[in-house]
Amino acid sequence: GTYELLALGRGLSADRQKQYFTQLPSGSWQVKKEIRDMVTFREHNLLERFSFGKFDVVLCRNVLIYFSSDLKKDILMRTHGVLKTGGYLILGASESLNGLNPYYEMVQCRPGIIYRAK
Repeated sequence: GTYELLALGRGLSADRQKQYFTQLPSGSWQVKKEIRDMVTFREHNLLERFSFGKFDVVLCRNVLIYFSSDLKKDILMRTHGVLKTGGYLILGASESLNGLNPYYEMVQCRPGIIYRAK
C-alpha cells in the first residue's frame, strides 16, 4: 500500500521513514521493495477458521472492540495458534488481552504496547 505523510507521522521517526519507505512521484510513501518482498499480507474474516501457516507478526488493530468478550477471547486464542513462538500480536491502543496472559507477554514498544506469543 501507499501512505500519506500524515499517516507515517503517527509514531514513525524521520530516520525510520527514510530507512524503510520510498517517496513516490505523487508525494505519497511506499514501503521499500526489498521489505515488501519479505512480507506476506493477508486479510481475513476473524469469524472464519484460521487455515493458513505460522506468522511472525499479526496485526489486528481496532477491530476486537466490536466483538463480545467470549468471541474476542476465541479470536485471540486462534490468533495465538497461527503465531510462531515469540511472534508478535499488534492490537489497537484501546484493546487489551484481558485474561490471556498465560499465552502472551506484554512488550513495551514506545509509544505503544505489543504482545509476544509464549
